Amino acid sequence: MGGKAIERVAVRTSRHALFWLLISTGGLWGAASHEVLIIVGAAGQPAFASGFKDAAKAWTEACGKAGAEIIVTGMEEPDRGADKEKVFQWIDNLDTTAAMPAWMVYVGHGTYNGRDGYLNLRGPDISASELAGRLPQMDRTLIFIHGGSASGPFLPAISGPNRIVISATRSGEEINYARFGEMFAQIVGSSSGDMDRDGQTSLLEAFLSAHHAVDTFYKEAGRLASEHPLIDDNGDKLGTPPDWFRGTRVIKASESKRDPDGFRAHQIALIPSELERKLSPEQRQRRDHLESRLEALRKQKSTTPEDLYYDQLESILLDLGKIYFPEECPPATRPKAL
Repeated sequence: MGGKAIERVAVRTSRHALFWLLISTGGLWGAASHEVLIIVGAAGQPAFASGFKDAAKAWTEACGKAGAEIIVTGMEEPDRGADKEKVFQWIDNLDTTAAMPAWMVYVGHGTYNGRDGYLNLRGPDISASELAGRLPQMDRTLIFIHGGSASGPFLPAISGPNRIVISATRSGEEINYARFGEMFAQIVGSSSGDMDRDGQTSLLEAFLSAHHAVDTFYKEAGRLASEHPLIDDNGDKLGTPPDWFRGTRVIKASESKRDPDGFRAHQIALIPSELERKLSPEQRQRRDHLESRLEALRKQKSTTPEDLYYDQLESILLDLGKIYFPEECPPATRPKAL
């Protein structure tokens, strides 16, 4: 295959472009799988308790559809005061090399003392610095979502390799009641956030859709927004706001030319499409890694010798093809282009 032909294939190569291969071969075996911890904070007032309960219920239903392993803490009775211990126990029991993503989702209020942010739990609270110190470095993807007030400090504290962090606010100073987390809970398990119409709502799409819902709320209420969410999935501890995106595509750039966030978050969906379910967690992990390499290679095209660029491109595409065409796949069904 010539260089230009490979380039055309590369532009089209993604999980969506290759899904037809699964159909033509009868599919692969595998099941969607995530490990999820839902942390429900202390409500303080009955009105807040209702909202937190609804959000926790939405997450539970979404995890049920996804076939995820889920633990909910903060709603048990009369086990008050043990929430912090349960969170740390869950962290300590994490398999650091598993293929499936691990999710930590906080539904509740946050506070800020001028130096550190806190998860407001029943009993002892957890600070951003304390949580960051407890979390292990992992080969698997860790997703942390704080949908409450004063959540901004958690983003730089937790951001790092193989981590995706979403906060409802950009700083600890935004201390008013935040609606982002409750909006996010309703969207992550719904097709309403599916912007690219691929049959699933990715983590990035849920982030952007929840922001739109929150923004609409403030505009219709005639109020100045008191929460501004951020997403970080490249480990630089900076975060990217929703207005950097048009759809799921980044349209802005920083003066420092730093890499924007969003690519990794767009690879992950809690509830996968029917075609995505045909891949095992290990196959998805391998596919995501190859797509990330492909994205990095494209960014280096202008500085990479042409022959080397196309050699590397072809190697990545062939490895992607092997995921969708396992060894037992009859050669006759394989596209001639590959």
